[in-house]
Amino acid sequence: MSGLVMAYQFGTNWSGFSEFAGSITGPLLTYEVLTAFFLEAGFLGVMLFGWQRVGDRLHFFATSMVALGTVISAFWILASNSWMHTPQGHEVINGQVVPVDWFAVVFNPSFPYRLAHMVVAAFLSSALFVGASAAWHLLKGQRSPAVKRMFSMSMWMLLFTAPIQAFIGDLHGLNTLEYQPAKIAAMEGHWDNSNGEPTPLILFGLPDMEAETTHYKLEIPYLGSLILQHSLTEQIPALNEFPAEDRPNSPVVFWLSA
Repeated sequence: MSGLVMAYQFGTNWSGFSEFAGSITGPLLTYEVLTAFFLEAGFLGVMLFGWQRVGDRLHFFATSMVALGTVISAFWILASNSWMHTPQGHEVINGQVVPVDWFAVVFNPSFPYRLAHMVVAAFLSSALFVGASAAWHLLKGQRSPAVKRMFSMSMWMLLFTAPIQAFIGDLHGLNTLEYQPAKIAAMEGHWDNSNGEPTPLILFGLPDMEAETTHYKLEIPYLGSLILQHSLTEQIPALNEFPAEDRPNSPVVFWLSA
């Protein structure tokens, strides 16, 4: 997960933000350490080095505890990350954030979608990794029952999680459109709704913050409205509908979300 990176960012790149909102981000990462880190670290050694040194049941239990710790870790890290996107449950007093409702802080509007999206992505990525490893063994002629079972399990997991991830991704996109419409407009490189036409999906382009346009656009008509509004007529918000100081950097988020 991104917890290690986030911790370093809070202390280096985002030190000003940490001074402003550390009363929320600090405890959330502390909860992650107390509830997940020690669980993962304690059983990781048994999982990695206990093979043929401990019984099969204990090894399976240790592996399950590492997986559980990872999910708990994701819970707290995504709570912190989501609060930064859709903050609630706090007040700003004397220039600093003060939590007033921890339940609202943790279960902020984007948290359920981000958590589900991340956890399913972990299962999906694991299935691809395990399946690729099994496929490599099969290509090398190693067709033992264990390798075949490994490949079969990964493909079934992939078949199960891929459509679920697409569905959750759609819900996440709708949630972002509701709470962060300016970010959606920047991600799409969409600047203007004056033509009254449905929003296209821009596949390639060079957003220009100064000229307030996206150059060299390669787009599919209607698809932006279909994906984000589930409609062939409704538009999504355009960047020029927001004050310049409230617009995300479209070139950055456009290419990072591509």
